Amino acid sequence: MKKPDLSQMTRAAMELTEEVTTRWNARLAGSEACLACGDYLKEKLATFCDHTDSQEFELRPGAFLGYIRINITLFFLSLIAMYVQYIGLATALASLALLITVLEFFIYKEFVDFLFPLKKGKNVFGEIEPSGEVKQQIIISAHHDSAHIFNFLEKEPESYVRRVVGGTLSQFMLFLFTWLLFLIQLMGTPSLTLHWILTGILTVAGLSVGRLWFFYAKEGTPGAGDNLVCTALAMEVGKYFASQKAEGKSLKHTRLIVASWDAEECGLRGARAYTKQYKTELQSLPSYNFNLECMYDHQELKFLVSDLNNFVPLSTEMAEECTQAAKQLGWDMGLVKFPFLAGGTDAAEFAKIGVEATTLAAMSWTIKAGDIAYHTTRDTIEAVDEEAVSRSIAVAIQYVLEKDKVSAHGQ
Repeated sequence: MKKPDLSQMTRAAMELTEEVTTRWNARLAGSEACLACGDYLKEKLATFCDHTDSQEFELRPGAFLGYIRINITLFFLSLIAMYVQYIGLATALASLALLITVLEFFIYKEFVDFLFPLKKGKNVFGEIEPSGEVKQQIIISAHHDSAHIFNFLEKEPESYVRRVVGGTLSQFMLFLFTWLLFLIQLMGTPSLTLHWILTGILTVAGLSVGRLWFFYAKEGTPGAGDNLVCTALAMEVGKYFASQKAEGKSLKHTRLIVASWDAEECGLRGARAYTKQYKTELQSLPSYNFNLECMYDHQELKFLVSDLNNFVPLSTEMAEECTQAAKQLGWDMGLVKFPFLAGGTDAAEFAKIGVEATTLAAMSWTIKAGDIAYHTTRDTIEAVDEEAVSRSIAVAIQYVLEKDKVSAHGQ
């Protein structure tokens, strides 16, 4: 196949990113802007894919971050119950708050979603068929919705980890202290001294919890690096293989799917809707999800081997194949586990149904002081690292070529 023109492809990806993020400066899941953006991206896919489609789904986007304020309310109600010595009630409220955190954030379950307004989301995707029998399919994916502005990262990034960890630990402390007092009470040996010491500690801890009320803003970010440029570079990969097919140099046995998911920023709801509807098709033949995220720093380009706060294992085998593809191009891209409390990527939803998946990301998972673009108003085209985009395009193409070569040899 013809060698890809990475310079031209990178430029095209950057131009599309700038165009979309200017036209729809924020694209919160469920908003008219996000839906319109999805329609526009589908039109772009139709210019080079053999088939294009969209998938509408229902979601309640307010729940993913909205649970935080529910938990803050439960924390202080529990604390009040401790002050009036209703230990059983305090324990129940603390337990509910922790359960919500575990289900809504740690493993992204839709536990309190029913409390929030119902909205519509839209995934868009296109397929490029091989010249021969389809023996496998590779989904090159990203997401086009943007995140709510994270106020701590916007204004005081150096305090982000301390504030988030402090608030989370305070919630665990509430759970442990209320249960300790409740069990002591059940044994018939309550201690008022211990009760007031623990209540006093939790009152101080409440300062950290209260600050989380302002964790996020109602407005959205431009979302250039996270993650519109990734959709744009996924399209460039698709365009390359479509152009090769037009010249009679198709992939032999690999169906290539280029996809842009909605609602990643509110709990991977778009990818979840896709894997739920197309589970049979995804499991009917070998399928691989090459997901893309956060193109901020090419020196940080790494493949994930776990996801969703490190609770969901991704495909180490696929990630290693991807690093080999990168090495063939002269780049050393390592493997990394997803950090606890860092969230998740759409690859997790594919891994959950048995599809081999990994995410290529170009960012440090350590929050540093300075003008961080991630989840802030600074996430504009200027924040995108063009070298990260270029290398990601090249590695994705190389990975697809290598997988098709193996498939062609019947291995």
